[in-house]
Amino acid sequence: MTLLHSVLSLVLSWTGLCSVLYIFSTGLVAVVALWTVRLLLRHTWYSHRLSCFSKPQTRSWLLGHLGKSTEEGLQQVDDLVQTYKHSCCWFLGPFYHLVRLFHPDYVKPLLMAPASITVKDELIYHHLRPWLGHSLLISNGEVWSRKRRLLTPAFHFDILKSYIAVFNSSSKIMHDKWCRLVAEGKTNLEMFDHVSLMTLDSLLKCAFSYDSNCQESPSEYVSAIVELSDLATRRRENILHHWDWIYWKTQQGKRFKQALNTVHRFTRDVVQKRRTFLSQQRETETQLDVALTARRRKDFVDIILLTKDEDGKGLTDEEIQAEANTFMFAGHDTTASAICWTLYNLARHEDYQEKCRQEVMDLMEGRDGQEIEWEDLSNLPFTTMCIKESLRLHSPVPGVTRKYTQDMVLPGNRTVPAGTICLVSIYGTHHNPTVWTNPHEFDPLHFDPSNKKSQASHAFIPFSSGPRFSFSIQP
Repeated sequence: MTLLHSVLSLVLSWTGLCSVLYIFSTGLVAVVALWTVRLLLRHTWYSHRLSCFSKPQTRSWLLGHLGKSTEEGLQQVDDLVQTYKHSCCWFLGPFYHLVRLFHPDYVKPLLMAPASITVKDELIYHHLRPWLGHSLLISNGEVWSRKRRLLTPAFHFDILKSYIAVFNSSSKIMHDKWCRLVAEGKTNLEMFDHVSLMTLDSLLKCAFSYDSNCQESPSEYVSAIVELSDLATRRRENILHHWDWIYWKTQQGKRFKQALNTVHRFTRDVVQKRRTFLSQQRETETQLDVALTARRRKDFVDIILLTKDEDGKGLTDEEIQAEANTFMFAGHDTTASAICWTLYNLARHEDYQEKCRQEVMDLMEGRDGQEIEWEDLSNLPFTTMCIKESLRLHSPVPGVTRKYTQDMVLPGNRTVPAGTICLVSIYGTHHNPTVWTNPHEFDPLHFDPSNKKSQASHAFIPFSSGPRFSFSIQP
């Protein structure tokens, strides 16, 4: 007891306190110094290993290209493609080391690499983890493989066919609203706002069988989804916000958490209620109920709640919530962007617009109804060409990033070291003048069937490609 009293007296005395602060500050300085030395050594190593790639002019050896990416980033990509043709290296300070690729011959080996050596990097996907959890989009290894197997049935063509009625219904609501606004004297419309609400409306019905009426009245959940998408993009553009301990203290970080609570609360309630309903249904259903249930259209949550792996295990509620959140995040904004750009390009080229309209009118001739059916989609060849060309010219996702657990060999004896972030520029590949003639012009004939043979296999990758490509119907 006397010894403890003596020690406490020494520590709490002014001399003792100064000694403790000195030891603490010396330790902190040592840790920071070691971290800085390690960071600089790592930067030097990557700078040497990536010297086989051309390097655009940098601010300095240390800062690299930090601060060069802006809202005018796509113009910057055009300049890089024009200058470097296929690839270049890119440093964001000593923190991130990238190889940017924008030619099919360089893109293909990376996107087609086995999933076992492909890793989603932290530069972009780390910021989505609080929202999307460990979903298929940002998981790796065996976790990714298992989730891929479990989710594949939800995107089977027979399942997607049943959604056509939902798409028709949501589109009609949007069109009726436009007609009403025009009748009221409205002379211009912000298309993206309307189309984005329509895609959200469709996805909510397909994912949760939930009619939000968001096209006609405000929805707290829909507003939160839109805000999270915007905040995630803005966070990526500010390097200081890449560190959680800084971001969560900012106003943006606090808004993100608030919107996140709204979204997570909604999906959690839906999943828990649906699991309880399905469990009760199994206990009480008769043979007639089984037949009726089989005929009822299953939504996304139904399917992934019922799916099992080879060991008879399904996804947990938390995993299902993550996949449902990913379904909404990945689907609504990209689809709205693709639709809006297609309408924009057709409006600018009235001859193509008229040809598409006539193609649809010929298809619908003699029908009682006015709704497009699944089988009709393969009978609109010129309209399909216009959609593909719009996806090429205005890619909904400008690029995807990957990392690899081993060195990746590319043409020209170039090697991407393991751990390097590979930024596959979909936009750059789609606008590469060595790949496409008149790449900045809207020309549906780029996708004329007669041109198919001369087109490189990875010249057109609007939904990425390879083992980790986006679940979608490839155009």
